[in-house]
Amino acid sequence: MNPGSNPTVNNFDLIRLLAATQVMLKHALLHLGYEGPGIELLGLFPGVPVFFFISGFLIFQSYRNSRSIGQFALNRVLRIYPGLLLCFAVSIALVLSTGYLQWRQLGQADFLLWALAQSSLLQIYNAEFMRGFGVGVLNGSLWTIAVELQFYLLTPLLGWVVLGRRWVWPVVLLLGVFANLLLSLGTGNFLLKLFSVSSPPWFYMFALGAWLSQHEDWQRRLLALPSTAPLIAYLLTAATLHALGLQVLGNEINPLSFLLLAALVFRLAYTQPGLSDRLLHRNDISYGVYIYHMPVINLLLFHGLHHSAGSVVLASAATLAAAWLSWRYVERPALRLKRLALRPL
Repeated sequence: MNPGSNPTVNNFDLIRLLAATQVMLKHALLHLGYEGPGIELLGLFPGVPVFFFISGFLIFQSYRNSRSIGQFALNRVLRIYPGLLLCFAVSIALVLSTGYLQWRQLGQADFLLWALAQSSLLQIYNAEFMRGFGVGVLNGSLWTIAVELQFYLLTPLLGWVVLGRRWVWPVVLLLGVFANLLLSLGTGNFLLKLFSVSSPPWFYMFALGAWLSQHEDWQRRLLALPSTAPLIAYLLTAATLHALGLQVLGNEINPLSFLLLAALVFRLAYTQPGLSDRLLHRNDISYGVYIYHMPVINLLLFHGLHHSAGSVVLASAATLAAAWLSWRYVERPALRLKRLALRPL
């Protein structure tokens, strides 16, 4: 099957949901204090890198299909901000309900600055007055939303650089890998920490997806492989590189392992490509799972509900419920306003 002939029939929604679930479970197990065997193995399918790759594959196609940059920008706003703004409002309501945050604080400068950052492009900014609630950051996962928004801003520039110049793609990818390798310097100082939550170290993941979306010859080669081949190659490589001391788990996955992970994700997206629609019926709750899980976890921590498997189950159930409501009543209606979407809802 050539995905370019029918890009709407794929399993990307299901894969994104699995990626969001991985992030949710990893954070729930970590912060709620449940210790059990095999937790680290969740990092073999790191949700954030998977998100970035899929985003590059789909968003670059969306950019190329858009009639104008304005239309592309509007579609991206409709995808991100309605759900994000609702999540922030719900999160504040939850904190207000505990008494940790007082109504009078909502008019103060530090709260207004934080609210502006959370509802714009600076989700990496966290308010000092929230340091005593839960883990100290109400929704720390949103740093990736800021990175994703930066990807959107960079997409027209990427298109201008690479379209019609196929030879530029390797340069872009290599520069991106170099930026990612700088993370190995650590985050011991403020500038390195700020760098780690900005787009450059992660851009090669997005760019690889964009590159693959424009190279149907490589798509055909990947789809011609036996369905289990990418999985076997990924796991064998991970075992080998782990033995050599390289990072193979989590967001800091090494570039070679990420390359094989991306191949695995693409192959899964077009293996039984109708599976996602049959299971999810085009209900894409992955975004909601991702943005709601940390406020839920922080609420449980505030109330002392942790150190048990039950707290992880409760956090997961509450997150899934919030994600479904967000999708049903906010995200899906907003997405129906999009023009020239890759697939109708």
